[in-house]
Amino acid sequence: MIVAYVGIDPVRDIEWVETSNSLELLAAGKIDAFLATPPDPQIARDRKIGHSILNTAVDRPWSQYFCCMVVASRQFATKYPVATRRSLRAMLKAADICANSPERAARYLADKGYEPRYELGLEVLKALPYSRWRDADPEDTLRFYALRLHEVGMIKTTPQKLIAQNTDWRFLNELKKQLKA
Repeated sequence: MIVAYVGIDPVRDIEWVETSNSLELLAAGKIDAFLATPPDPQIARDRKIGHSILNTAVDRPWSQYFCCMVVASRQFATKYPVATRRSLRAMLKAADICANSPERAARYLADKGYEPRYELGLEVLKALPYSRWRDADPEDTLRFYALRLHEVGMIKTTPQKLIAQNTDWRFLNELKKQLKA
């Protein structure tokens, strides 16, 4: 979707490769680019491998919207509303910890071995906008991405129809009120 947005045909103009060693392949000149999530961009920068073309956390228009969303099937949310609410609440509270106490979160990641390099984990946590869930509009985000996908022919459904038929913001709205503090 992102490359199509800037005029590149993702089918015709790109040879996609699935690999677990993108950094090494880029450093060796065997690939021209790769799509990365933290901590790979930070590692690439530290090793002076390539340069960032797009950072959706800071580059517009992508940075104006959520990069991630929590999704549950309608059947699950209907059958298990308490579990749905509790899991969403836990994720939002974790996001708050990452936003308000990145040192604490980085220490936890390092202690558990999820990201053993404390400084790298801290850098990633400080760079990501974890507190945006309180202010940003998830419906606006969904509309933005659905419109991009619709424009490049990746989905047929209009953004309005997609939102009307497939979203329910009740749990999020309730938790925004509960977690105001």
